[in-house]
Amino acid sequence: MKKRLTALFAATILFMSTTFANKNIDPSLPLQNEFNRLFSQPTEVKWEPVSNFYKVSFVESGQHLTAFFNPSGKIEAVSRNISTVYLPLILQKRLQDKLSSSWITECFEVYGKNGTKYYVTIANANDKVLYMSNSDDWYKYKQTSAK
Repeated sequence: MKKRLTALFAATILFMSTTFANKNIDPSLPLQNEFNRLFSQPTEVKWEPVSNFYKVSFVESGQHLTAFFNPSGKIEAVSRNISTVYLPLILQKRLQDKLSSSWITECFEVYGKNGTKYYVTIANANDKVLYMSNSDDWYKYKQTSAK
């Protein structure tokens, strides 16, 4: 009885780990071809569904990138994490004004059909705010409280 219970428990754990932990998918051949056309030497490629899009995380030329494709296989956007020193100078200056008792937790660049946008998350003990930029200023995009 104990052996059966142990085997049943192990099988359940194995089933749950393969069902819920692995979001990696195999994209269609046209989608793979479009991805390979746009990115010549990607490594560490991981595909997953996100909402109505296909998200692919990968490394190319030493950079960690994420690309989003629509259901018809066309690219919508590419993003990468960046240091704040790579922000345009006006955005660097305006970012300093928001950092009185806060710190930056992430900064990333998104390139899509509407050009390049920058996002930065600023946190303090109570709040986390995600800011989005246009070409010359920051706008509050989302805020969450730690409380």
